[in-house]
Amino acid sequence: MGTNGLNGVYAQPIKTWDDWRSMVSQLTRKDALKEKFECIAVDTADSAWDLCVKWICSQNGVANIGDIDWGKGYDMAKKEYQSSFRDLAFAGYGIIFISHSVEKTLKDENKNEYLQINPALPQRPYDIVNKMVDVIGYIRAIEAEDGTMERWISFRSTNAYFAKSRFKYIVPKVKFSYDNIVKAIFDAIDEEIKHTGGEATEESNPYTQLDFDALMEDAKILWSKVVEAEKVEEAGRLLEEEFGKPTRFSEILPEQVENLNRVINAIKDIV
Repeated sequence: MGTNGLNGVYAQPIKTWDDWRSMVSQLTRKDALKEKFECIAVDTADSAWDLCVKWICSQNGVANIGDIDWGKGYDMAKKEYQSSFRDLAFAGYGIIFISHSVEKTLKDENKNEYLQINPALPQRPYDIVNKMVDVIGYIRAIEAEDGTMERWISFRSTNAYFAKSRFKYIVPKVKFSYDNIVKAIFDAIDEEIKHTGGEATEESNPYTQLDFDALMEDAKILWSKVVEAEKVEEAGRLLEEEFGKPTRFSEILPEQVENLNRVINAIKDIV
């Protein structure tokens, strides 16, 4: 594996979406793992989407996702893909999405065509990832003065490649390293404070906040699967373990949103 030469990296091969679901369940439910790991790297987000689509097809007994009636297959895949990564974000992990690159033909304001390097991630999963991340960086090799090749990461787009950042004052690019990336982000935050008179905050991305209403909708769908799989008694025990007494989803209150999220993840493991 390509990670064998990297110090301090724990790699978990993922061959199926079931493998991924199992790993996410462990990472989000086991406190020992939360204490051990801070960041999860997904290599690649493109392959993860392919596994997710195959899983949806398998769950619905079709060969192609387009064969699911009324185009519901892609909605199912988007919901499943989004759910797993949001579960990791809710659990406090940082997520790094790695994608291959592909050349796309675009047009400028004068309708002249040009080629630009973009993430290979299809549009549906890209829309999900784009809402979750603060930086989309493009890593490339640049020749140094001594003729050696150095890797740099760019945070701003050019006609040649796509990149973007939520940080208005971030530098266009830095030599690729963890320390350099962190410094570039912190410097950009400090610069924004100078210009706006505000202050730094640890407020989380709203997209990764637990949404009680959305989770209740997930619970309704999940309960249908529980009934179909004849796992009502087992799911009931999980609800009782989480809330300390026999509980129905309809009885859960908004202030119990974290408990709701945990029990949904637990029940997902049995259906």
